Amino acid sequence: MVPNRSIYYLTVVVHVVLVLVALSKVVLQENLRSQLLEQYDGMLVSGGATATKQLWLLGLRLLQLVDVQAVLLHGSSILLSNRFFHDPYSRHLNGMSHLWSVLTCCCMLTNLLAMLLFFRFISITYSTVQDSLYGGLEMYQFDSVWSDFWNNLQTHSQCCGVRNHTDWTGMLWETPEKEDQFRRLLLPDGGQTPAIVPISCCRKQHHHCTGAQRINLGVTELLRTAALDGTSIINHTGCFASVQNSLASTVRLISTLDVILCSMQFGTIFLMRILFIANRNFQSNSAI
Repeated sequence: MVPNRSIYYLTVVVHVVLVLVALSKVVLQENLRSQLLEQYDGMLVSGGATATKQLWLLGLRLLQLVDVQAVLLHGSSILLSNRFFHDPYSRHLNGMSHLWSVLTCCCMLTNLLAMLLFFRFISITYSTVQDSLYGGLEMYQFDSVWSDFWNNLQTHSQCCGVRNHTDWTGMLWETPEKEDQFRRLLLPDGGQTPAIVPISCCRKQHHHCTGAQRINLGVTELLRTAALDGTSIINHTGCFASVQNSLASTVRLISTLDVILCSMQFGTIFLMRILFIANRNFQSNSAI
């Protein structure tokens, strides 16, 4: 009976681990939702548009639903394993064993599909975030909501622009003519063209972040990176890279748990059948 008991304990442990893995995925997906929809008032997802946020959230909820079904399946499998071990001759138990195997196969295939869809979902999410950031650049000087968003993002993430600080070129004026006019006012004698970016692009530790380098213009305050040393006082990292890096660890963990979940589900199909058959055979031999 000892080998059968070992199989029983192993089966239960595997199902408990699967439940914990599925629950961990749900928690990580909630963390992903929090990072994108709660930070910066959801502006990272299509500028905070309600319809787009709801559509994005629906996609995430559907992925979470797959993990919830895995929790329910493997939670109930613990009880089923107990029946297989203690009462393998119970009426209809053989049919239940086959049904459980079919359900687990379906769940595993659903998880594999969800894993592939998750990669596509993340790809769409990154594309949406990037489009939102570029759209916000154009509205920076004319919409206080976007100017507050960009200033908060650039200050807290120590970044500048979407890809880098050059993204701000041409984005702070209504027309290129006004930008050229303003630059000529800054450098009446010619010389190196200054980079003009929001003050939030400035490196915190740099002494030029205060004082004469500030330019008060319209909605917000800009920073003229002096002609003396073009971009030495501003952050060079783009904000899109910062957002990607902040989400990367969560995405990697979810992907890893996806692989673990599918692999272990495949193993449980054999474990449950072994437990059922081995214990039934043992009890048959004991009765002889």
